[in-house]
Amino acid sequence: ITCQHTPKTMPPNANISRRSNGLASKATVSTQDLDNDPALQSVRTMKSLKGTEIAIDGVIYDITDFVHPGGEVVKFFGGNDVTVQYRMIHPYHTGKHLEKMKEVGKVVDYEAEYKFDTEFERDIKREVFKIVRRGREFGTPGYFFRAFCYIGFFFFMQYNFATSTTFFNYNNWYESGVFMAIVFGVAQAFIGLNVQHDANHGAASKRPWVNDLLGFGTDLIGSNKWNWMAQHWTHHAFTNHNEKDPDSFSSEPIFAFNDYPPGHPK
Repeated sequence: ITCQHTPKTMPPNANISRRSNGLASKATVSTQDLDNDPALQSVRTMKSLKGTEIAIDGVIYDITDFVHPGGEVVKFFGGNDVTVQYRMIHPYHTGKHLEKMKEVGKVVDYEAEYKFDTEFERDIKREVFKIVRRGREFGTPGYFFRAFCYIGFFFFMQYNFATSTTFFNYNNWYESGVFMAIVFGVAQAFIGLNVQHDANHGAASKRPWVNDLLGFGTDLIGSNKWNWMAQHWTHHAFTNHNEKDPDSFSSEPIFAFNDYPPGHPK
């Protein structure tokens, strides 16, 4: 996927720590006109999207009654342009798939974030599909075995951490609070980097309830499933973009991302 330009429109929840959720509008039709004139209801601005509507490629879809195969997570992005997220999660989809949703209008201030269906994109997909075969995108028996091992390890360490009486007074080094804290942290990392990560990507299982259940693993380690999905899916849609990737500025000051122009000495 090659980037086309950088519009002012922010992706869903990319403003977690830096900016307000304002969407720029270049429309010639005002929001007030849209509200007052029924004839213009099908021509809308990004700001006018309802919580039950999404925009893909400038087309507005009402998802109130849409039964999404991947579960209710689709409604999490209501009120936003989700073109990049949609194409990222559904690499096999064509226009036929979008016909399953109810089209209710178009947005006049839509600006493409990327160029899609280029030869570069098709080449990347071909290479990826050689590794991840179609129909095999979800968790294997090996994945679930590891997942349950990680979950069991986490609860084992949580129990030991909570009931330990040898934090400061210990006879063996492995009974010390420092050692237990480090191992407990590793157990949490196994949940965060494996179990909940794949589940909240919708990749653990074809069954949405399995992904939801395992996805709440992020709450076990002190985060929140919904906040994580909003930030992480946006991270994948705009990876390392210094303004649109929430991970790029939530990691400051440890990491600082800059968008240097071509030819810049750095």
